[in-house]
Amino acid sequence: MEIIAQLGSLLGLSFVSGVNLYATVAVVGLCLKHGLVQGLPPELHVLANDAVIFVALFLYVIEFVVDKIPGLDALWDTLHTIIRPLGGAMLALMQVGEASPALEVIVFLLGASLASAAHVTKAGTRLLVQASPEPFSNMALSVGEDIFAVGYAYVSLTHPRWTFFSTIALLVLFVIFFPILARNLAMLVKALFHRIFSAFGAGGAGFDPVRLPYHIDRLHAAEAAPGEEVIWAGPAHASRVPGVPRASRAHVVLTSEGIRLHYRRFFRWQSKAMGRKDLHRVRLYPGRLLSKLVITGTGETWILSFYRRDAETLPTQWIEAHERNENLQLAGS
Repeated sequence: MEIIAQLGSLLGLSFVSGVNLYATVAVVGLCLKHGLVQGLPPELHVLANDAVIFVALFLYVIEFVVDKIPGLDALWDTLHTIIRPLGGAMLALMQVGEASPALEVIVFLLGASLASAAHVTKAGTRLLVQASPEPFSNMALSVGEDIFAVGYAYVSLTHPRWTFFSTIALLVLFVIFFPILARNLAMLVKALFHRIFSAFGAGGAGFDPVRLPYHIDRLHAAEAAPGEEVIWAGPAHASRVPGVPRASRAHVVLTSEGIRLHYRRFFRWQSKAMGRKDLHRVRLYPGRLLSKLVITGTGETWILSFYRRDAETLPTQWIEAHERNENLQLAGS
């Protein structure tokens, strides 16, 4: 159990330093200075130095303020992409003391990896939250991160065995949800660049809303009903479509018979369709970077995200026709 306690403190402090390095160093230093924890490696006692605590608190106050300002917090996280992993590695090395060079390298890599995982999750989540038009969720998330960083750093010192298992659980969650986070971030970054290029008149160059790429044309031809006419076709992201990975790239085809979605999963192209009779409601919600098309059908709802300039080419007649379709169905019932 003693090795689990040592690993718990090492894993916990390294992980939480990826969320807020300065809060972690300040908590460790204050706990050591005031004797709130005992039995820590002597190498960690350097953090109890008054100058170290002052600098850590000073930088924490700066981060506390900057982290509440949209835009500046993203810049701050970018600057700390190297600082936080190195800080996590440093805290890990300080806890093993004098060890063999091989063990020091292993601990360095472990600490840096844990801090990197936490940093990527924090920075990525903040970017996604900033895409929302209201500022309160960003500020609430920032306050939650501060509370988590201070609390988890303290618990890592006082209850290291509990921290060992909780950190392992957090890493498992990171592995599970990282692909979703990565796809959402890729979608957001592509939308940002598309918006920038569109401002210079290059965002929609060569885009034909009725012409299908070769591989999509083959899929559509194999599945389309006789006489089914393509009204609009273009790229999108499947923000929320049952059975389709979230935020994955897709190709939308609006036809006279409904809507068809082509996407890749497990390295294979697959399709999902909703017929005209199953469409109950279609609404387009414009956004700053991405516009959302919400399609409510029989038993399920699709949410598709389009680059804003591409969304402007969506046929209003097709959307309005299915809005009227909903009204007719309500009147008929």
